[in-house]
Amino acid sequence: FGYGHGMAARLAMQAYLATLGRDKVGFSSTEPAADGKPGLVGGVRGLNERNTMRYFLAIEAYLGSRALAPAQATAQSLQDWFSASEKYPRQLREMDRPTYIAMKQRLLKRQEAEPVPRP
Repeated sequence: FGYGHGMAARLAMQAYLATLGRDKVGFSSTEPAADGKPGLVGGVRGLNERNTMRYFLAIEAYLGSRALAPAQATAQSLQDWFSASEKYPRQLREMDRPTYIAMKQRLLKRQEAEPVPRP
C-alpha cells in the first residue's frame, strides 16, 4: 500500500503513533514477541488495517439492517457494528457499548440538525 500526505499530517501521525497509538496493532502477523505471544503489525500499517476493518464492519452492519424501518435500522446497525468490533478487542476496542452508542446518537442528532448544502 502507499500513502502520500504533507509534513503537518506526517508529524501528527508520528505524534499519535508515539503516544496514544503506541500499543495499537493491526491484524497481520509478524515475528512473535519476546514473551512468545503472536506478533501483530503496528504503526501506519496497523492503523490502516484497523480502519479498513472498521469500514468493512460498518458496511456489513448497514447492509444487515436495510430491511428495517429507518429509525430501527440506524439503531440496529450501531448495535451490530459494536458487536462485530468486539470480536477483535485487541485491535478495535476503544470504549464500552453504552459510551459508543451515546456518542453515535449525539453525532447523528447533530448531523440531522445541520442543513444539507446544495450544489
